[in-house]
Amino acid sequence: MISNVLARSTMRASTRQIARSDLYHFSNSNGQNIPFNTKNRAGLAIKMTLYLGIGFAAPFLGAWWQFYKAG
Repeated sequence: MISNVLARSTMRASTRQIARSDLYHFSNSNGQNIPFNTKNRAGLAIKMTLYLGIGFAAPFLGAWWQFYKAG
């Protein structure tokens, strides 16, 4: 009985894996596995600088705002 349950559970797991293995297809070329374009290096540098700069500056701007409100 236990062997039947174990055999069925492993069969279900393997069929799920087979069914899900072809949901996504990514080609094996450079830059095709990320959701943004890396060909325009200047644009990428500007976007990354803005994204990372805003994230880095947010705590400092928040602290400045709290000091500004306090007078």
